[in-house]
Amino acid sequence: MKRYLIQIQTNFTRDNSEKMLVFVDDRELYEAKPMETISLVLNEGFHMIRFRYRIRDKLMPLLISSSYSIAANYNSLSGLIEVNIRKVSDSENGIDDKELAFIDLTQPSLVSEEGRKGLDIAVEDDDPVYVFSGTSGLKEGVLRIYEKRLEFATAKDFKIEAVRYANVVAVKPKMGSIDVQCEGNVHKVYSIPKENYNEVMAFLNNRIAKEQ
Repeated sequence: MKRYLIQIQTNFTRDNSEKMLVFVDDRELYEAKPMETISLVLNEGFHMIRFRYRIRDKLMPLLISSSYSIAANYNSLSGLIEVNIRKVSDSENGIDDKELAFIDLTQPSLVSEEGRKGLDIAVEDDDPVYVFSGTSGLKEGVLRIYEKRLEFATAKDFKIEAVRYANVVAVKPKMGSIDVQCEGNVHKVYSIPKENYNEVMAFLNNRIAKEQ
């Protein structure tokens, strides 16, 4: 099977703290800084490349039969990601190991065995597993429980309190609520419906154990 070199240059803001996300076949995630070039090798055939910058997504299906140079630009006027694809001349025969030895290939930030779901969880664009109306102390709001974090959004001021499982020491029952003990002996207490109590406790303990 032939292999081809794909080089992607991103152009958006001059702020190096921001990145454009590049998803390849919903399996690999690359993070690019402004004006950075990503170099990767793809087998011949059909591939799906997805670009994300801020709230914008751009999906680009591509049939690979040669090497390509791709420019992904964020147009600040239209607020859209614009993609320009240029075929590399005389590259139909593919690229071999000798040629690759002189190319600095970009390593993905993440490789997901779960497909898009795993990538979405990693970039925190996943859907919540549980959603409950409840309280945290004297505050009323909505508790959303995700694969890697939980969020409590207050109904009054719409502020969101996020707790990542990687920072949780333990979860314990507390008078019909869940007591989430975080690093630094910080406790977050949330009420949840009785009928979901045992299920949610088991879910949280399982997810927290995987993050430790």
